[in-house]
Amino acid sequence: MDVVFPESDSPTPAYLDFEDDVVEGLADRMGLAQDEVTGALAQAVAQTLAREGTPSTLFARHMRRTRAWVAGGREGCPPFLALLAVFCLAAEQMAAGDGMSQANYFGRLQAALGRPGDERVNQAYRRVAERLWSEHNRWLVELDGARGLPTAFALTHRYVGLTVSQALVRSGDRERLKEFFRQYGFAPGVDVAPSELKPVLGEWITQASSPVTSTLKRLWGMGAAKERIAQAASVALSAWDGSVQERRGRGEGGHVQRGHLALTLELGGFPRKRFAVQALLYLPQPGVPREGRVLTAAAPTAIELVPDLPGSLGLGRGSSLHAGDVLEGRLCIEDTLSGQVVERRPRRLVLFREDELSRRWVESPQVMLGDDVRLLVHQDLVGRVSAVLEAVARPGWKVLDPYPDQPAGWVVFTDVEVFGRPGDLVASGRVDDLSPLVPLTTNQLKVAGGFALPGQVRGKWHSWAPPEIRAASDAPGGFRVTVTDLRRFSADGDGDAVEETLLESWSDDGAGVLVRSMVDLDLEDGDYRVELVAGGSAEPVSSTLVLLRSADTPDHRQWAALKPVSYSDGVGTLGVARTRPGPVDVKGHVVTGGRPLRAEGDPPPVVPGWELGRRSSARSQEAVVRLTMPDADSCIHTGRHREHIETVPTDSRGRPLRAWSEGRCGGCGLVRRYPTRLPRNGAAGKVPEPDVSMPRRDVTVLPGSVESSGMWATAFDALLHTGGGSWSHLERIALQIEATALFVDQFTRTLEVLGHIDVERHPATLEPVAWEVTPTSLAGTRQGFLFSGYWPGRIYVDVGSRLEAAGLRLAVEEADDDIASYFVEATAEQVAFLAADDDGVPVVVDAWREVAGVLPPLSQLVEALPRQSAASVVGDLTWYDPRDNTWAKVGSLDAPGAYRARRFATTDVVRTEGDVANGLVARSSVQLGKHVAALMAGAPLMAFDPTSETLWVPMGADLPGLYGRAAVAASGRPPVAVPQRRLLRYDAVPRDLAAHLYDLFKK
Repeated sequence: MDVVFPESDSPTPAYLDFEDDVVEGLADRMGLAQDEVTGALAQAVAQTLAREGTPSTLFARHMRRTRAWVAGGREGCPPFLALLAVFCLAAEQMAAGDGMSQANYFGRLQAALGRPGDERVNQAYRRVAERLWSEHNRWLVELDGARGLPTAFALTHRYVGLTVSQALVRSGDRERLKEFFRQYGFAPGVDVAPSELKPVLGEWITQASSPVTSTLKRLWGMGAAKERIAQAASVALSAWDGSVQERRGRGEGGHVQRGHLALTLELGGFPRKRFAVQALLYLPQPGVPREGRVLTAAAPTAIELVPDLPGSLGLGRGSSLHAGDVLEGRLCIEDTLSGQVVERRPRRLVLFREDELSRRWVESPQVMLGDDVRLLVHQDLVGRVSAVLEAVARPGWKVLDPYPDQPAGWVVFTDVEVFGRPGDLVASGRVDDLSPLVPLTTNQLKVAGGFALPGQVRGKWHSWAPPEIRAASDAPGGFRVTVTDLRRFSADGDGDAVEETLLESWSDDGAGVLVRSMVDLDLEDGDYRVELVAGGSAEPVSSTLVLLRSADTPDHRQWAALKPVSYSDGVGTLGVARTRPGPVDVKGHVVTGGRPLRAEGDPPPVVPGWELGRRSSARSQEAVVRLTMPDADSCIHTGRHREHIETVPTDSRGRPLRAWSEGRCGGCGLVRRYPTRLPRNGAAGKVPEPDVSMPRRDVTVLPGSVESSGMWATAFDALLHTGGGSWSHLERIALQIEATALFVDQFTRTLEVLGHIDVERHPATLEPVAWEVTPTSLAGTRQGFLFSGYWPGRIYVDVGSRLEAAGLRLAVEEADDDIASYFVEATAEQVAFLAADDDGVPVVVDAWREVAGVLPPLSQLVEALPRQSAASVVGDLTWYDPRDNTWAKVGSLDAPGAYRARRFATTDVVRTEGDVANGLVARSSVQLGKHVAALMAGAPLMAFDPTSETLWVPMGADLPGLYGRAAVAASGRPPVAVPQRRLLRYDAVPRDLAAHLYDLFKK
């Protein structure tokens, strides 16, 4: 298992094949020569087969062991891997031999199992193949990619196809397929039917200088192999993350990887509306930060390049691009590390597709059927684009009102889903600005929308917000979409078939398109298969899995792997893990080793001691790169394209060596492809035009797009399902509410101060690195007890019913754009019975007193912060002025205070007088830094209204870590922003608590 499916933190698609490194590893484990491994494996498996009996008994021993493994909770190594390995060995021998026919496979399998001519092998294989491969895939899914991502799927030849999917395309060619996906504009992770890939895949493989190995090129020449190679490519595409592995020099296939550049579009709504266009660069060694140079700037300009999406680099926070210049000018960037130069030319229609992992909108050359896309359109094209979308897009697309900073003359279309080809609305015989709206495929099954759950395995959604099904097909007899419940097989089942239940079958009714929401099926947590089947056929054109989960079906593997997260004294107040056990431990609102709170002194003043309402001018100091702009006769202004058609090489008889020739506009780079081979009945010299008379699909039958609601509740339940883990897991959940880093920060701080999650921060940088849902507890507030931490639906219903049976009232405080808080209105005596049970719920009577009692004075926390040399802090510097809550640009770190440095990333530091003398800085967060600066100035950033019991701090100066949790614990509600006054309000704060916090922030 460890040789074929090694554990990895960065999972890749897993194939049960016999690559050279696998054979070498097995030889070491088995103590054999490498050329003896496969024979010994086949012989060992052959000895486990029943010698006599019917086909149902041939693999009976393996099926008994499989049922026992399932009954034991699928722990450890699956007992059927060796048998599946021999199945794949036969497929590899078939690929290396004399053909790809089904009969040829069974002949090879019989020989591998030592049963030549035994027809029982064929029937026995058909009885167990789907079941075992299904369990194999489920094993990988439940490991969440720790041993690889499942790839054993078959749309046609369902039995043999499963095994052939593992062995046909070798690892080197699978890497080359990523170059094919990028070259032809396929989006990462998309499901494309093999029949749609086959034509373009054949064009790519058979070009004169083929990019694939000679073995794969030879296999493509076998008629029966094409469909299966296309299926392997389809599986690889669905698992692709967008990265392309760097190839050093020219290997077999003669290709050298080249970088490219794409734009990203941000339409932000938090904390204010924001329009931004930035660049992604796909270059060698994308994990290495470096500098680049904008060669087309008014003067060549240095910029920062930092790791971004998988396989790409983005611009560092100290650099940004002028949106109008990027849209209308030529962007050319030189990479100082590799020496490569990447270029993007302006286009009058820019299409953006949402990246599933980051929720970023990334430029794509072509639309895919059913994809969510956004369009950035030059004003001269708005009428044409609207006409095309009326004909081919799902109802509900919008033209947005201009955003701040949106370039004049450009219009944003959003909620666009294309379901058909525009036909003669987009010119086919020349370069057309609207060509990105011509879909790459004609048939598509897509599962999209809903609330995706984090993890390495794609296709997992929250059952409260399942996805919708989008399908389009030109099948002559129409098509249907089916949803099947995959209950798998039970441990005591007698048969060998996978247990399945058909839940729904929808027909397109001749429209050629179909959209159905899985919400309407009212599905429970479970595994489901969605298939698109052409009319009159039993074989699916496309298929995909949908896994529905919630907090009631937690990710057990993730929970089991969690590293505990808690708070302690000192810098542990911020979530930095201690290196050895200490006297204080805080998890949620449950405090161990705390001390009684002694509130002394006066509360903060009623009137804030800092000047209100001013905005920092330092935000505008970010360097904006301006580009040289094209002439007035450029196609970006005129719409007139100057097309250059490449010369196609020919053989000795004058026949073209490539199936297509490209015409490219010299101004914007738009490409039009022309066939180089005439049809057999075509007239000499006549270039055939694509068929634009194909029937147009009736998109008017589609339901309009639906706005998501209740996202906070679903996101919180998704956290409970996940339990905790790496920071990327939390980011993936938060980005589905608002796809900005600012919102991720606000989402995290809200849940942290409410005591629902604990956040671990890096001991050297204070950056968040991990998180964990806090234990189930009832935290005493001023209006009752807050349901704090881990409260999945099943536990809440059980405990809630017991509380109501005791005559107590449950209350909910809901907010449209925030998390709801759940309370039971009761005294400590009334809920004490819950804590008395063996598996009782901890009851924290005065949560704010418990948490506040462990807080250190701010000066002690500053002394405990991690230090580093001041010389290591480089970049553009700003200094915080606590008198008016603003940042000012400075040239050095010479004075005490709070600073921000921008270079590749933003670094927050503070300096005491001792730090200045010793040449050091202390790492901080921006919120903590502001309060430290105020401490040094002798004027804490707090105000308190004793009448309303409201504590005020400046916006952006939230109370950090456990200080914020203590302030919120009295009310059970997060702080509320008051943008008009640039203040943050903490409600229902007792006078004693306000006085205690004020005292801590003064000393």
